[in-house]
Amino acid sequence: MSQALGLIVPSTIEIVSGLLIITGLSLVAVKVSALDIQGAVAGSLIGIVTLLAGGLGWLAIIVAFVLISSVLTRYRFGYKQKLGSAQEKGGRRSWLNVLANGLVGAIAAIFELATHQEIYAVAFLGCIAAAMSDTIATEIGLLSASKPRLILDPRKIVVPGTSGGVSAMGEMAGLVSAIGLGSLGVALKVVSGTRLEIFYALVAVITAAFLAMNFDSLLGATVQGKNKCKICGADTENLYHHDEPTISEKGIRFLDNNAVNLIATVAAALISIALYLAFIS
Repeated sequence: MSQALGLIVPSTIEIVSGLLIITGLSLVAVKVSALDIQGAVAGSLIGIVTLLAGGLGWLAIIVAFVLISSVLTRYRFGYKQKLGSAQEKGGRRSWLNVLANGLVGAIAAIFELATHQEIYAVAFLGCIAAAMSDTIATEIGLLSASKPRLILDPRKIVVPGTSGGVSAMGEMAGLVSAIGLGSLGVALKVVSGTRLEIFYALVAVITAAFLAMNFDSLLGATVQGKNKCKICGADTENLYHHDEPTISEKGIRFLDNNAVNLIATVAAALISIALYLAFIS
């Protein structure tokens, strides 16, 4: 990184290195079917914006999210398919899924690039941490030995994969994920300031990610579309099952998992900014 007029600017070496990383990661993601072509293009654009805003440190946050989420999505994928809760298209994520999880982070990066205000770095970390926490909580929660419970009524046990269902294992995994990604952001100097300001930023990011993760579940239990597979009859939140369109049963059909994820990341960005500003005022 170089310093110009008091602003942190990625060096030419960082930009070139970052572009090579983005290109290589996108090609590998398509090769192993973690992303489709459109998803790889969308992910690359988000990566480039992030790189320009904060250099390799910011890009590393995106890379960590993509790698960890992809590995956990693939882990015991066959079992998740039997539950009717595996990622659509064999785990290959589309541009819609990429934007649902990364668009708000890219917007925060653009605002940081334009204004160089610390609140946008905090917002960036907050929304990416929320997206990662939700993904990890879902993927790990599906493997929990204990049945999940409905977030609106913890006394009610639901089948794994039910929208709005939460488990102790999933909640813990999501919290650990938020702590881990927030700490990585601090270590990579995504946020800056005095030690106390950095601590405030970390607390804001972790808290926002955890709250947004549960807000995602709340939306899933109330307004998210609930569907049924017309082939096997399984209940699912996916728009497709067995490569066929599912039948809408309740909720708002267009408010699918991607839309809910996008709303949750917006909430995470706003909560992280509000908490950070409250802490430092």
